[in-house]
Amino acid sequence: MTLYRQLLLWMLVVLFSLTGAVFAIQFNTTKSYLIEQQSTELNNVVSSVGFALSPYLEAKDLISAESVINATFDSGYYSQVKLVLLDSKKEIIRQYPQLVQSVPNWFQSLVHIDAITQTRTLTSGWLQLADLTVTSSPASAYIQLWKATIQLLFGFITCLLLGAIVLSLVLNKVLKPLKQIQKSAQEMARNHFTPSLPTPHTRELADLVTAFNSMNIQLQQHFEQQAQEADTLRIRAYQDPVSGLANRSYLMTKLSSWLSSKPSGGIILLKSDAIEDSYQQSGYESGDQLVLKLAERLKDLSADDITIARLNQSEFMLIAPNVSEDDLLDTGRIMLDMTSELNSDPLGIAPLQAAVGIVMCSDTLTITALLAHADNALNKARQQVKEPIALLETNDNKTIPAMGKQHWKALVDEAIANNLIHFTFQNAINTNNDVIHKEMFAYIEKGQQRFNAGQFLSAIEKLNEGTKFDCYIIETIFNQLTKQNKTVPVAINITQSSINDTGFIRWLNSKLQSCPQMKQHILFELPEICFIKNIDNTSLLCEIIRQNGFQFGIDNYGHNFSSTGYLNKLRPSYVKLDFAYTSQLDDQVKMDVLESITRSANNLSVLTIASRVETIEQKEKLTLLKVQGFQGYVTAQLVNGK
Repeated sequence: MTLYRQLLLWMLVVLFSLTGAVFAIQFNTTKSYLIEQQSTELNNVVSSVGFALSPYLEAKDLISAESVINATFDSGYYSQVKLVLLDSKKEIIRQYPQLVQSVPNWFQSLVHIDAITQTRTLTSGWLQLADLTVTSSPASAYIQLWKATIQLLFGFITCLLLGAIVLSLVLNKVLKPLKQIQKSAQEMARNHFTPSLPTPHTRELADLVTAFNSMNIQLQQHFEQQAQEADTLRIRAYQDPVSGLANRSYLMTKLSSWLSSKPSGGIILLKSDAIEDSYQQSGYESGDQLVLKLAERLKDLSADDITIARLNQSEFMLIAPNVSEDDLLDTGRIMLDMTSELNSDPLGIAPLQAAVGIVMCSDTLTITALLAHADNALNKARQQVKEPIALLETNDNKTIPAMGKQHWKALVDEAIANNLIHFTFQNAINTNNDVIHKEMFAYIEKGQQRFNAGQFLSAIEKLNEGTKFDCYIIETIFNQLTKQNKTVPVAINITQSSINDTGFIRWLNSKLQSCPQMKQHILFELPEICFIKNIDNTSLLCEIIRQNGFQFGIDNYGHNFSSTGYLNKLRPSYVKLDFAYTSQLDDQVKMDVLESITRSANNLSVLTIASRVETIEQKEKLTLLKVQGFQGYVTAQLVNGK
């Protein structure tokens, strides 16, 4: 029971006790008054009747005496009148019915009012004539006492109700600061920090609120410092300090992961002579300014599956998985245009001081060979006077068809129309090997060919056609899970183009409202890039998901080297760490970065999940670093082995 209810209840008990005591006193006073009034009236009537009867009794006129008795006692205030003549022993007796109207029987049995009897001897001088005995009727007293009781009850009940309302309002106002502290404390327990509470006028509560606000600010600052420390460590380990892009170490990790998983797509190597000349001729400050200017433009190309890094002083590399040659060439030309902005050439006639080398990847390439091919492509590009861009094809056995964006879009549309989209699921487990959820991966199966989502998603994303695909996936998964009784929650990935589509957000809101029973079975996974580039639309979508009782997570957490402060604002259920943070567990610096990142997320009650966990040993190391969830090849082994 809350403090408010306890105080209100005890105050009402005291108020009820006081009003009950006053009611009892008033009731007894009224009862005593009615009994006394009955006795007084009886005494008066006996005296008056005695004077009226004496002349008739002295004259032996019994008829007149009887008429006087009938006239005097012709009412309901008396139950019996008895006149006994002393000389002849004759009696005149009158009995009157006892009618107690509108008074409940239980009230008469509970409250006892006894009849009063008075006897008086009638005389004439010294001569005794008769004995007059009159017995009163309590009916009138009962009626008056019942009416008084009803009035008292109504008055006291009204006072109790008004008192309860007033006490409720007063207590609610007095305890309002305490309720605010309670709500803030509940939010603080979930690591949600609210603005400082206003200081109340009550001295005790004012001290309490002041202390609470101070503690709230200190905890908030502590968590913010931890998040800043995590960002600082992450920047030192993986981020180039000048450009803000990934550094060479992070790039090598990404290349290693990419080349180990049947790679498709390619890399783009950009060399800017303008930056190199600026460093040599004008110094580091001038060169850094050009690097920063180019990096800001290159960040426009960032996406959830694209990595952009600074290799050295004047070279930049972009990794673009699952893209075609034409797309790589288009991206390379865009990078050249961005580099041309560094030239101070208003007429646009000076030669471009940059070159782009493009390498298509293959299964047999190593990191060393890939970088060597990139240098060769760059040298080849320098020989192209008109457009310094060159593509080097190293893959003779292409794993994906040379299809353009429009061809991929047509394939996806055909797959949606003919139900050619199928699903595979991968479990995410906790430290006890219990399944947290399973992530859904879509693929298209047409004839003998199978196309994974990674092959066509980037193409339809560039065409902003992800909404139709996402709607189909969500509708299909909802229908499938509706037919199942108990299922592990399924995580559905949402594309960036859908998040930026207000029509999709409205559609999803209607879908979630119509299926509240699915809130325990469906999760939504959003790419981190959306929280960097499209925070407003992403925040709106997250709020809609949360309002409907569903949950969401963040994929590729930490990939884009932006501040992770949005975690505290949006509070996802989980984050899936970018593979670069969980792959090199023998490097102490990178282990410190990972532990700092997971600690910051855990402090906000956000579950951290590592992807591509291949061995039990890797899982155990990640567990020591406070990672709470795991997804990859090892999950199938551990779940099936339980």
